[in-house]
Order: sequence, then structure tokens, then C-alpha cells
Amino acid sequence: MLGFLASLTARPSFTAHARLLVLYGNEYVFHPTDQQSGSSIVLDRDQIMQGELGILNSPTLAQEVVNDVGRQTLYPGMNSFNAETRQNAVTRFSRDLRITIVPQSNLIELSLRNLNRNVARRALEVFVQDYVRYRTEVFNRRTTDAPSTLHQQMVTAFHDAENHLVTFELEHNISDLPQQYSLLLRRVSDLEDEKTGILSEINNLDAQIDTIEHALAVLPKVVELYADTDESDRAKLLTNRLGQLMIQKADVGGRYKDNFPILQDINKQITDIEKNLHQIPGREKQTTRQGINSVYNELYQQNVLLHSRAVGLRAKQTTIAEAAEKLHARLHELVSLSAQYRALQTERDVMGASYQAITQNAEEARLTTVANQQASANIRVVQPPETPLHGTSLRLPLLALGIFAGGIVGAAVLALCVTTQKIFITVRDVESMLGLPVLAAVTDRNPPPPRQNSFLFWKRKP
Repeated sequence: MLGFLASLTARPSFTAHARLLVLYGNEYVFHPTDQQSGSSIVLDRDQIMQGELGILNSPTLAQEVVNDVGRQTLYPGMNSFNAETRQNAVTRFSRDLRITIVPQSNLIELSLRNLNRNVARRALEVFVQDYVRYRTEVFNRRTTDAPSTLHQQMVTAFHDAENHLVTFELEHNISDLPQQYSLLLRRVSDLEDEKTGILSEINNLDAQIDTIEHALAVLPKVVELYADTDESDRAKLLTNRLGQLMIQKADVGGRYKDNFPILQDINKQITDIEKNLHQIPGREKQTTRQGINSVYNELYQQNVLLHSRAVGLRAKQTTIAEAAEKLHARLHELVSLSAQYRALQTERDVMGASYQAITQNAEEARLTTVANQQASANIRVVQPPETPLHGTSLRLPLLALGIFAGGIVGAAVLALCVTTQKIFITVRDVESMLGLPVLAAVTDRNPPPPRQNSFLFWKRKP
């Protein structure tokens, strides 16, 4: 009856099937650190398949599949959210999942049973996806954080070297040592050229000042600026007298000969007057004005300008000399600091190169791993998850099992009753139970109902 009732309540279940092909990959190849000590170690097929089987049967993978699909979707009856319910769901999923390795091949058969056809197929698809991802995490999982620790140590060392270099540059006002060398040497060369030009100009100014001062010493400071002149009175008288004598000579010359005494006297007077006219200046100064000599004044101004310019050039020469001394001192300071600066810079460069190399190698390894995982994963889905249209029911097996179990239980109960009852049915029962031989037995056609624990027998006397 129990089997019959169980067959009536049995629901059909659907089983999704899938097949995976496991290829040989680098995951199962061990490369020794010292290649000279031996070649790479490759696992055989059985070892590889056992490793894949261990990953497929991982409870963590089952937990991820249950979480991704949904516990209520897989098993609607499990509505609780406690830890025990979650564990029961994972256990039931592991029980419903069957993983079989096809003998003498690299194929793995997967089957998942569920009461819902679509849920069975969907759950098996999620299982395959999570399996590929989970095995990738397993094979790429680091056993130690040494690479990350080394990378962090290299980053810290690089930053420390950079900070030491920057602090040293700030303390000693250094930006780029070779460039500063070049600029300081160029500045010193420019100052030397400028000093040479200023010295030459100062010498030229000193020569001009000497010449002007010599000219100033010779030239008068005050000269006549203006003079008002007029014809003198004596000259006027002599000129008038000469004119009269000339008239008389012309008058007497027309009447007398040249040797006449009157004419000779007139000629003598004319000669004396002309002689006196040559000795007397024609004009006489009436008004005069004196002032500073313009040439002297101009030379004096030039002398002042040259002196002031010479003073400025000498001050500039002093400033340039001081600047040159400071530049030379700075050059000597940089020369003394160059060794320490180059040591710090070399340390920074070495740390930077090492950090860059480690970062580049790590990034290349990561990209190579990702590319290899995406391009050459050694798991192929040969048969995607499929679910038959018709499910399988346990009604007939439950009914047959119930009938079989009922027969066995009935026979067992009958045997138990027979072995435990205290009623003798046959003579053999009496002899077997009492261990005594029966001498005679009488059949009663109308026997009274036997009482419990009553029997008829004859005991033979010894």
C-alpha cells in the first residue's frame, strides 16, 4: 500500500545531459625553476581527468551554481534563508548531479536531474560556465603573495629614491646638474667677455679724459663775446687831409712841373699821410662783452660725462667681478656635490628601471594569461546541455518495489509468527520444541477450543 501511494504521488523528473572535452594544456605541465636540473613534467590522461573530476565535484563550485541559478528556482520547496537550508540545497544539487568519465577518452559526461525541464537545462549551462571560470581561478590562483610583495617593495624603494633625490635638489637648489653646469659656464664666459669690454672702454674713457683735461688746462675760460667798432677820428682827419692834398696836387700838377717845390711838398705830405694811415687802425672798439668760452664749456661737459661714465663702468666692473666670484663658488659647490647627486640619480634610475621592468613583465604576463585563457582554453563543450522532452517517472519502479517489499515483509511476518507461537500443530513441533519423543497422537474430530499454553502428550517413563 505504501508503494502504491508513493507511485501515485511520484512526479516525472527531467535529466539534462552535456559532454565536455578536456584537451592537453599548460595547466598540467610543471616547469622546474632550474631547467638544467630536469625537463618539464607532464601529467598523463588519468591524472588530468582525475584533476578535472576533483574540480567538478568541488562543493565551492556547487555553491556558486546554486547561488547563480537561485535556490528557490532549483528547489521551490526550500524557502528558508538560513545556513542549514543553503547547505541542504548544495547537498541536494551535488546528489542530483552525476559526473562520469568516458573510459579510454578525454570526455566527461554531465547529467543533472530536476523536476523542471528548463531549470535542469539552465542549471547545467550555468554549471558548465561556472566550471570553466572556477577552474581558471584554481589554476591561476597564487600560492604566495611574493610577486605582489616584491612589487610593493620595489614601488616603495623607487619612491624613497625619488624623494631623496628631490630633497637633495631642493636643499642645494639643483634642477638639472648638466644643464646648470652649461648655464654657469656660459654665464661665466659672458661675464669675462663683458669684463674685457668694460676694461677696454674704461681705458678709452681715461685716454679721452686725459686729452680733454689737457685741452681744458690750455683754453681760457673767459673770451670776448661781442665788440662794437667804429672808424677812428685821426683816420678820418688824415683821410680828409689826404683828399684835400690830392685835389691840390691835381690842381698844381696841371700848372706846374713835377719838380716844382710846391708839387714836391704836396707829394711829401701825401706820402706821410698814407704812411700814417697804414700805421693807424681803421676801426676802433667802442663797446665789448666777455663770457665763458663755449669750447671750454663743451669740453668741460664732455669731461664730466666721461668721468661719470667711467665711474659707472668701474662700479659695473666691480659688480661683474663679484658676480663672477659667486658663479665660480657655485661651480665649485656643484662640482663637490656632483658625486652625491649622480649617486642619488643613479639609484633613482636603477629603481625606476627595475620598477618599470617588473610592472611591464607583470602586465605582459597578465595579458598573456588572459589571451591564452581566452584563445586556447583546454575545455571544449562537445555537447551543450540538452533536456529530453519527456521526463522519467518512478511510478512503476515504486509500485514494483512496493509489491516486492510487501511480499518480503509478509513472509517475514509470517515466519516470525510461526517461530514465536506456542501452539503445537504437528508431532514434529512437539518433539522439536520439547526435545522429547512422542509415543502416540490421537486425532480429535471435534476438539474443544484449545486454551493458551495447553497441549496433549504422553511422557515415557524412564
